[in-house]
Amino acid sequence: MKNIIDLTQEIYNEMPVFPGHLKTHLWEDETHEETALRYTDGYSYCSNAMLISEHGPTHIDSHSHVNKDGLSIEKMPLDLFYGSALCLDMTWLPEHTLYSVEMIEEAEKRAGLTIDKGDIVLFHIGHYSKYHPSEKYLTGYSGFSYQAAKYLIETRGVKNWGVDTPSPDIAGTTNFPVHIHLKKIGIPHIENLCNLEKVAGKRFVFAGFPLRIRNGSGSPIRAVAIMQ
Repeated sequence: MKNIIDLTQEIYNEMPVFPGHLKTHLWEDETHEETALRYTDGYSYCSNAMLISEHGPTHIDSHSHVNKDGLSIEKMPLDLFYGSALCLDMTWLPEHTLYSVEMIEEAEKRAGLTIDKGDIVLFHIGHYSKYHPSEKYLTGYSGFSYQAAKYLIETRGVKNWGVDTPSPDIAGTTNFPVHIHLKKIGIPHIENLCNLEKVAGKRFVFAGFPLRIRNGSGSPIRAVAIMQ
C-alpha cells in the first residue's frame, strides 16, 4: 500500500487568508433534526454551506489570476497538477529571506536531489508549522525573486511549484515578482501548503487537482504526496 501524505490545510471559519481576499465562512445549512421532519423510518441528513475565496485555503493560481488574457483554471491542462515531484528544505535560511537562484541550487545539493524537467517542486519554508493559525502566518514569510522563478521555470523546466506560505512572493512586497513571472509565462504555483516537513528532501508523486470552476482565477485543491 502506498503512503499518502496530506499537504492540504484544513478549511474552517476565520482561517488565515491573504489580506484582501474573502474570508472563509462555513455554516450548517440543514440539520438532522430539521430534515428528519420530512421523512419517515428515521431517515435524516445534514448539509453545510460555505462561502470561500478561490485563493483562501491551499490553492493554485490560474494564469488568468494575473493575466486577463490567460487561461482560467478549468482550461489549464490537468497534467500540470499531477506528476513527479520533490521537496527542497529551505529552513536553513533565515526568516524573511529573498530566495535566489544560488539558494535553490544549494538546497538541491543539501538534499542530494536534482530538479528534472517536468518536475513539480515544493519548498519547505517552515512558515506554516511555525506560525499557523496565528495572524503571524500572514506576515514575515520568505519568498522568491523574479530571477529565481524564471530559473525554476525557464531554465530547469518545472511545470508547477508550491510553498507552505501565503504566497511565493516575499511578505510585504508591492510588486509581486513571482506573480509577474506567472503573468508572463503561465506556469502555475501552489500557495498555503502544509506538512512539508514530512516530505522535505524526498521524491514522490504529487497530486493537487483544482475544481472545475468556470472562468476560475484559481481553485482550492486537495494536495497530496504519494510516496513510492
